[in-house]
Amino acid sequence: MGRLPESRLDALRSQPLEPLAQALGYRRHRRDRRKWIADGSIISIEGGKFYDHAAGKGGGGAFDLVIHARNCGFGEALEFLAATAPAEPPPAAAAAQVRAFRPPEPCDAAWPGLRDRIAARRAISPRLLDAARERGIACADGSNNAVFLCTDARRRPKGAEIVGFRADGTAFRGMAKGSRKAEGSFWIPVGAPPVRTVFLAESAIDILSARMMPKLCEPGTALLSTAGVAPRLPAWIDRQWDLDRILCGYDADRAGDDGARRLAETDPRVVRVRPRGAKDWNDILKAALRRRKG
Repeated sequence: MGRLPESRLDALRSQPLEPLAQALGYRRHRRDRRKWIADGSIISIEGGKFYDHAAGKGGGGAFDLVIHARNCGFGEALEFLAATAPAEPPPAAAAAQVRAFRPPEPCDAAWPGLRDRIAARRAISPRLLDAARERGIACADGSNNAVFLCTDARRRPKGAEIVGFRADGTAFRGMAKGSRKAEGSFWIPVGAPPVRTVFLAESAIDILSARMMPKLCEPGTALLSTAGVAPRLPAWIDRQWDLDRILCGYDADRAGDDGARRLAETDPRVVRVRPRGAKDWNDILKAALRRRKG
């Protein structure tokens, strides 16, 4: 690795320690939110300093924490931080543009026809689609696409998954411009708080499909789309919920299996839940509908 500018070294050194602890494999203590736990280590974080209660020592800054957690030298710590830390802040104009995510304007007149089309093609209950719309996390836009809003735990918009249909009838999926997948997701709660389990799938359509499957919907669960295969749990989730389990329901294909494996390597709470007899959860739902129709 070439020599980094002092400004970049300072940025790496002074980055917040809590997200870094998560990247190092620590998980937040269930009762004491100031403590983080990993195998053989319990650390408290106070601002830019940490203390390991098991080892009886601490330090200050990101480099010290990486050296302590990985039992490595400065060079390896630098490589780890350079690979995992956020990029340098963009210029002010670009930063303002990043913050400017606005959900697509809803088109109420287009919703009934779009809802019925999704219900017919995807076997998703129209009542469930309407419930998502009433909750403010689904709508139709002016181009007759379905918009599934990505939010954080406080329902602040951070992006949107877009599902539409081409002229030949085939479907397409993408993200709205300005979406920030690390800061929010399309998610549906099951039962009353607190959330102790999250079920992950690769799309909003799969999350709506999973909501119709009772075995996946225990109270205290949040069904959550990662909008593709995410090898790490989106950072916003552990900041909001104290989780016991992460059920990884990625697609039953090579990409889904590889993503699930990588996710499990970074978080001991992960349990693989693979769609059986189908590529994804919506395929299971559609197959069940075909069987009912005979």
